[in-house]
Amino acid sequence: MLPVRRGPRPTTTGREIPHDQLDQFSPPAIRDALLAAAERLDGVFLGPSQVSEPASIALRLRRPSGPWEAFLHPSRDEFGHVHRAGFLHLTVPDSWVAPLIEAGWAEPHPISRRPEWPDTIIMLYAPRDETELEIVAEVLRVSHRHATGASSDSTPSNTAAKETATMRAIAFADHGSAPEPHDLPIPTPAAGEVLVEVATSSVNGFDFGVLGGHLQGVYEYEFPVVLGKDFAGRVTALGAGVSDFAVGDRVFGVVMRPTLGQGGFAQYLAVPASIGVGLIPDTLDDDTAGALGLAATAALNAVDAVAPKPGETVLISGATGGVGTIAVQLAAARGATVIATARPGDESEHALRLGAAHAVDFAALQAGVRDVAPNGVDGALHLAGDGAAVSSLLVEGGRFASTMHFAPQRPDIVATAVMADPDRATLELLASEAAAGRLKLTVTSYPLAEFGKAFADFGGGTVGKLGVRI
Repeated sequence: MLPVRRGPRPTTTGREIPHDQLDQFSPPAIRDALLAAAERLDGVFLGPSQVSEPASIALRLRRPSGPWEAFLHPSRDEFGHVHRAGFLHLTVPDSWVAPLIEAGWAEPHPISRRPEWPDTIIMLYAPRDETELEIVAEVLRVSHRHATGASSDSTPSNTAAKETATMRAIAFADHGSAPEPHDLPIPTPAAGEVLVEVATSSVNGFDFGVLGGHLQGVYEYEFPVVLGKDFAGRVTALGAGVSDFAVGDRVFGVVMRPTLGQGGFAQYLAVPASIGVGLIPDTLDDDTAGALGLAATAALNAVDAVAPKPGETVLISGATGGVGTIAVQLAAARGATVIATARPGDESEHALRLGAAHAVDFAALQAGVRDVAPNGVDGALHLAGDGAAVSSLLVEGGRFASTMHFAPQRPDIVATAVMADPDRATLELLASEAAAGRLKLTVTSYPLAEFGKAFADFGGGTVGKLGVRI
């Protein structure tokens, strides 16, 4: 399996190749090295292309004489060419076409759609560094063997490029170790999985539980363990049997693997297609999508557990965090009178803007809630703080939901421990609400290199979500 090409892909209109759009992709020194590699191939010489832009360099097996042979059949006069940006038009064996496209190295040349041209003509993207140059040069050698009639119908799985398939990730090597950057193998999607090139992730309390070893006995740790429960990005490969998603789809969600090992703080991630993955609406940005999955699902599940009716009073403890800011909006949208815990000042104003009717300081929780709900509240969401104090404010028969797995010692109320259930329908519903502006999420984003600051800021308490750009 070819390593997946990192970073943005060039795109075409499907009918024309916008050459100028691709100039940014190949540094001049890398293009020169590519041309040198082409010239070293047996019997190949370079010259101006007769069929493309003047700046492109033809790859030929002979000097044209007499009637000129059409290019890319392959032909001896011009079996391919290298454009000024460093990308190539080549004919490759049929067995190479799909792997190159699926791994993000190429796309079909628009001319291959015409019935008179072979469908093995590809546009091979320009190499941007030495590692990519090795892969592109190998494809060029395969094309050359194909053009000369030599044996060339092997698959890419035997190329040396396979060993270059590494990615950057934030992981920790053992219990008690600090998270740090690692170069890890790019995962291969198993049957039923999709491989995602990750654009963004976010920090969750779950990450601190993983890092602290608190989930031993619940999950198996496969070291090094990559942090990050959320992800948003683009599908780059499909495991066997996956038909609900396609290569190129923008997706987001929650890592729902049976073990702890892969996570969203990595350039690539393989996740089950059946749970924890949904499509991103075109109008939703990656920063929001990468912070939405776990928090929004937990918020919706918690609000559903309490099931507030119009006119009922609901207390949300931890209202300014990622889960809380969404829960406030969801409960208010159902007609509930929301009492949000928030520090005086900016946090309180933020909660009120999201739809809370009242904001109370958790430091004076009992007095603050009794001031606005003397008889108690009908429902309570325990997302942070003292669960016993929160549950004590419920009326008899009230409903209590905790994402902290607190079990109140009150037999006269209905209590639910909430585990986020990120099925596709739930994720895509929440994403559509966010895309339409009906659900707002404040995201402060950090580059991957500043993951430590993101963790420290999360521990200090912040409003909304802290995102990480991969």
